[in-house]
Amino acid sequence: MPGSTDPTALLTTAQGPRSGGRPTKAETWQLSDDIRQAALALFLERGYEGTSLEDIARAAGTTKPSVYVRFRDKQSLFTGVMHWAVGRADWPEPESQAPDPDDLEGALRSIADAAVRRATNPSMVSLTRVVVAQAARFPDLARRTLAASWNRKWLIADLLRRHAANGAIVADEPEILTEHFLALVAGTPARLASFGVVRDAATQEHHTNVAIELFLRGLRPG
Repeated sequence: MPGSTDPTALLTTAQGPRSGGRPTKAETWQLSDDIRQAALALFLERGYEGTSLEDIARAAGTTKPSVYVRFRDKQSLFTGVMHWAVGRADWPEPESQAPDPDDLEGALRSIADAAVRRATNPSMVSLTRVVVAQAARFPDLARRTLAASWNRKWLIADLLRRHAANGAIVADEPEILTEHFLALVAGTPARLASFGVVRDAATQEHHTNVAIELFLRGLRPG
């Protein structure tokens, strides 16, 4: 991304040269993690076409053959690293703690805040751009990236069922309502962020509050 530090310089500086000899299990694991981290940083910075295996090996402080031991080619490295990133609960930042299910408005607000933070995080914005650009070549990766928010969708749908069961709201089709909710609170911020526009915290909070109130108003009986 414009203005960011070259991730190659950061990685090679942090790791330094690797010692010779047979690596321990811990060193082998660490090298695999270093390769994933280096590949992710470079793919997000330069895109798929602009990143080579040589670049990744250099950034990870290792050799190209060491990369091939773990990944058969650039395509498998790209898809593996992207799957690894979107499947993590701590990337690009840790998910929030589970909200109180008895407090519908509070739970929706907590989920909305987490969804917006994730959607507008610079690393997630970069990943989305890269995946969209390569969607025709890697359709499974595109589907996997979209599915990364399913846990959040299930959580919202369960909340709606819970409160519909006690008569607090009317939610006959919770899965569809969940999609509309996430589109209301996170869809526009994500779209804006893809163009480099991120609202300040106060403005975004106001937009989120309006969206949640509109959503809840539509669920109230009568």
